[in-house]
Amino acid sequence: MPGWAFVVDLVRALVFSAAHLCGGSIGGGILVVSTIVRVALLPLTLRMARRAMEHQAKLATLKPELDRLQRRHGKGTQRLAEATMELYSEHDIAIVPRGTVKSALVQMPIGAALYQAFTTGIGPRLKFLWIGDLARPDALVAVSAAVLAGIAATIGSPTSNRAAMWTASVITFVLAWRLSASVGLYWVASNGVGVAQSLILRRTRA
Repeated sequence: MPGWAFVVDLVRALVFSAAHLCGGSIGGGILVVSTIVRVALLPLTLRMARRAMEHQAKLATLKPELDRLQRRHGKGTQRLAEATMELYSEHDIAIVPRGTVKSALVQMPIGAALYQAFTTGIGPRLKFLWIGDLARPDALVAVSAAVLAGIAATIGSPTSNRAAMWTASVITFVLAWRLSASVGLYWVASNGVGVAQSLILRRTRA
């Protein structure tokens, strides 16, 4: 796919350019490019996060009626689903927040391009700080990414939500531990901006 290869090569070139500004450090280049991309997406992700919060607030107002439907239909999964959809329609509530699909269509290719650029063609046995090889997983990078993901999830939740924190942390750690440290650095940068996003959302709610 020539078009896709061009995008990946462009991301890789950006990493090398950023690395040059970071004294030749590919790891530094990855952090810089990842942070810039995540910050560039911040207006979109903030808008989607606000819509998700509004969606959750609307669903919270329907909880008594949803509980009533659950009691009425019990294990009748199909009828319960139909009744739930009817209730959502009456209150003009979508199944998922509006714009979610469009947001995913924008973010997924960018994330995929970054992932492919970081995992192919960056170079063999590249070191960065304590990391001996960016092509291999690193425990401390995985832990850092997981902690930042948990903090972002906790701050971004309208209420203190330990389940959200642990879920985000565990999933991020497992993925980062199985993939290369270069991808882990991307998640460190992305989740760091995610913490800033959660703080912005928390401030606007206050």
